[in-house]
Amino acid sequence: MDTPIRRPRTVSLVCWFFILWSLLAVVPKIMVLADPGIYRQTIEFNQALASRGLMYVPVWFQIFHAFAGVPVIIVACAGMLKGWAWALWVLLAWIFGVVVLTLLVTGLSVSFYAKLGVAILITVLLTRPHVLRFFSIHIR
Repeated sequence: MDTPIRRPRTVSLVCWFFILWSLLAVVPKIMVLADPGIYRQTIEFNQALASRGLMYVPVWFQIFHAFAGVPVIIVACAGMLKGWAWALWVLLAWIFGVVVLTLLVTGLSVSFYAKLGVAILITVLLTRPHVLRFFSIHIR
């Protein structure tokens, strides 16, 4: 019988950070929807970015994506805190999806590189052998 593996501190820190971050990051999106002036400025800013991005991504889709990300991140992080392996892969897939969306919207920008750096750091932290053992994933 395998002895239970204690949850690595890295998992706890990453999960709680992303839970809080996702809840706080949705506040500006609510403000965009609540104020027509801010919404108009957001559309103008998005159109200015369109010349730098790889493809035009409408503001409504970006806002929808931000709102959809909150439950995805919370469920994935809650699952990770319980040691569910699928939750780890859902979180990593969502993070890299955000990186791809940022690349499409802003091109090779500071925002893209920052998000890519965070995605790589989180991937390295969460895929180390002792962390994967917590998720009962065995590397051979």
